[in-house]
Amino acid sequence: MKKILPLLLLPLLLVSCSKALDVEEPAERDLVLNAVPAAGRQAFVHFSYTRFFLDNNNDQPVPGAQVHLSVNGVPLTLDSVVRCRYYFNRVLQEDDSLDIDILAAGRTVHASTYVPLYPQVSAFMSTYMATPTFNFVLAAFNLTDHAGRDEYYNITVTERDSGARRNEWTGLLDTVDTVQSAMLYVPGSEEITASDVAAYSPLGGRLMFLDRNIDGQKYPVRLMLLYRKDTTEVAPFKHEYTVEIESVTPARFRYLLSASSQGGMTSFFAEQGSVYGNVDGALGIFAGSAKHTYTFDLESLLPTTSSVPLPDVLSVFPQLDERTKRE
Repeated sequence: MKKILPLLLLPLLLVSCSKALDVEEPAERDLVLNAVPAAGRQAFVHFSYTRFFLDNNNDQPVPGAQVHLSVNGVPLTLDSVVRCRYYFNRVLQEDDSLDIDILAAGRTVHASTYVPLYPQVSAFMSTYMATPTFNFVLAAFNLTDHAGRDEYYNITVTERDSGARRNEWTGLLDTVDTVQSAMLYVPGSEEITASDVAAYSPLGGRLMFLDRNIDGQKYPVRLMLLYRKDTTEVAPFKHEYTVEIESVTPARFRYLLSASSQGGMTSFFAEQGSVYGNVDGALGIFAGSAKHTYTFDLESLLPTTSSVPLPDVLSVFPQLDERTKRE
């Protein structure tokens, strides 16, 4: 009985040591305009109030908002409003110039941007190479810079896993359908120099760079994706990869760069920063994009052979494999 009594008192002690955290919802909220006008897509903008941080719903409508969008100086007709998304009767093209004016909540909101040119991508290929420790999924392509323009590029790689895995604890099958950033490695080259690369996040699957040194030239980009098969996967299990190669305006480049730097905000030791915005009268970003998307899966890939022109990527395999084993 003497041993049981302390166990009964322990939950009471833990409860008495806890503190209640009262979080009050703000009485006033700010306005947010978020839109990425993209080549080949219908023009639309997302306009709403900011949300309470404990609320996961980004759609906080602004009653009576008057949203006006012009492309190349011509006002567009509003097609529809779906929750907080305002759709207009125009499929955007390269080099379109956009202006947006909004009257809402007694305030005036304005922003301007343009649609950049599509990235000039050629000779895209993908393959894989098996090693005792990992399978390396490879992708390579040529990127030609537009002569006479300052180019900003954003390359992201994501992996989609779908199928069933056997739960090691219960022995049952868990259904999997997840999309996450893919770990990638970009071998150094003379074409993309250290001064060009603005952000490289191997865990976040992102490479961002601007062209300072090359004007109208073609240069190779080689990506290596790290893939390690999970022994709990039940065949057929699918690993699908998506590579997005995006030309972005300087405003979108600055936004992505500042937003990616906020990943450390979960740490008390991280320096506080701010996310870049270019909207007058509200929070948010209004910045253009034009991108190509390539999707492939392991089942469709052929193993690399000596005829595959990826020598620079293949040369780093032994070193990376040894480094991974040490870690």
